[in-house]
Amino acid sequence: MSHKIILIKTNQNKGGIKDMTEQKIVVCITAQSNSQRLIDYGAKIAEKVNGSLHILHVQKGNSIFQNGETLKLLAKLFAYGDKCGGMIHALCDENVAKCIADFVKQECVTKVVMGELPAAMSQQLQKNGEENQFEKIISALPKDVEVIVIKRQQKMEQLEKLEEKIG
Repeated sequence: MSHKIILIKTNQNKGGIKDMTEQKIVVCITAQSNSQRLIDYGAKIAEKVNGSLHILHVQKGNSIFQNGETLKLLAKLFAYGDKCGGMIHALCDENVAKCIADFVKQECVTKVVMGELPAAMSQQLQKNGEENQFEKIISALPKDVEVIVIKRQQKMEQLEKLEEKIG
């Protein structure tokens, strides 16, 4: 499976005919403090490619208000994402992977930033023969979208290497 970037071009606007190329970067977050680091990466990428930043949280079920502690952390992450210039999106769905993929298609997203699944969790799922949520999301995304997976141990200093790859 190979994801690559595609530039979206439109030829018309209210002022007449004009070519436009817009990059949309979506950072998929969960209610974890590690998500702040993902937002930082997404913001740097958006700045580098002069694109728009979107922060997306999809809660399994029909409400993001199921847990008070989760809600407090999400509120902090949303405020941080807003401070970084991101548009905030909070959705609920029983099928998280499909919901993310549908959002990416609907919004014509060009890059998706995600955090790496913790190694222990990944190993446990593999041991049980289960496909993890991370794999489900990757599989559901359109193939023309670039997926950027941020390793858990990556530091902000390593962002320059990442920027070279996307630059």
